[in-house]
Parts: sequence; structure tokens; C-alpha cells
Amino acid sequence: MNELIRLELKRNKLTPYYIALTIIGIVMTGFLYMIATITKTENVVEFMDYKNILKLHTGIAFLVFSVFSVVMYSKFIIEDYSRKKALLMFSYPISRSKVFIVKIVLVAGFITFGFLLSTLIPNVLFFVTESIFPILGGNITMALASSQIINIVTFILTLSSIGFISLRIGFINKSVSTTIVTAIILSTILGNVVMGLGVNIYVFAGSVVVFVIGLAFAYSTNKQINRMEV
Repeated sequence: MNELIRLELKRNKLTPYYIALTIIGIVMTGFLYMIATITKTENVVEFMDYKNILKLHTGIAFLVFSVFSVVMYSKFIIEDYSRKKALLMFSYPISRSKVFIVKIVLVAGFITFGFLLSTLIPNVLFFVTESIFPILGGNITMALASSQIINIVTFILTLSSIGFISLRIGFINKSVSTTIVTAIILSTILGNVVMGLGVNIYVFAGSVVVFVIGLAFAYSTNKQINRMEV
């Protein structure tokens, strides 16, 4: 497995994605402070509550990484199993399923790592600065921190699901544009549902169900790859 991962990293350099991830992290940090500043200046009552600010911040990050994930899936999977590149993929002296699983794990792992960095780091920084030099002057409690962690986990499960489902739909016609459009539609719908209903046991359970559905779509993609002929 480690050899396969190294091979994939040689074939698909992650440097551009690390650069993109750094930019996203900086932008998301600035965005969080921008929301707080506008809220204070314009006296936006709805966002005087830290919970609502963090929910909006996490929701925007979710939309960004939904697109980011399918761009990576398109590069690592759809493009690799299209035309002449498929010949190279099928020439590996190992099962097609193992190669596919490595690709899925690499992308899903990178996106999860990136989403955590782009939400947790800005959140922690915001909590620290609000404790010292508050913009809004609200109370930061353990309940708020716990709620945000559950919110992030919920979005990660949903984010992974969108990647798997969008990949399956886009893989049918080997279409990158279809994959991206599907991700945008799904992330808009599911993101609004999660943000609208808020963090609770039912929303979390729903995200787990959607994740299982996403795994079923990923399994279906794997089956199609195993049936492909070149």
C-alpha cells in the first residue's frame, strides 16, 4: 500500500494543491475576522452570536472544499482512467481495486486534512484573539467549542459523501465538468440543510447516512473500473 501511495504521489504532484490549501486557509481566516468586524460595525444582530458566525464560516469552507475535492478526484481518477492513461493504470501488476482505493484514500485524506486546517486553525486563532482583544465581546464557552467540533465533523462526513457521489456521476461519461457541477449542486443543497437545521443528533445521524450512501457510490465506481476494457 505504501508503495502505491508513493507511486501516486510521483504521478500526481501535490505541490499545487498545497499552495491552493495555503491560500484557502489564509482567505478563510481573513473571512472570519471580516464577518466579525462587519457584524460589529453594522450591528448585525444575527451574527453577534459566535455560534452563527462559526456556522457561516464552516459552511463557506464546506462549499469551497466540495469543489476542491472533485477537482482532485477528476485529476487523480477521471483523467487517469480516460483514453490512453487507462492503459498505464491497468498495466500495474496489482488489482485495480487496490489502485482505486489508494487514490480515494489520498484525495479524501488530503481534503479532510485541508478542511480541518482551514476551519480549526482560524477558529482557535479567533477564540484566542477574542479572549484578549475582543471584537464582539461575547462569551466563549466549552459548549460553543464542542458544538463547533461536532459541526466540523458533520461537514467532513458530508464533504466526503459529495466527493464520492460526484465522482460516480462524472465517471460515467468521464466528464470533469459534470463532476464539478454535481458537487456544486449537492454542496449547496446539503450545506443549506446542515446550516439551516444546526448541530443536533439528527443532523449528525443524517450525515452518517449520507456518508454510507457516498461509500456505496464509490463502490459502484470501483466496480465500473474493474469491468473496463482497453
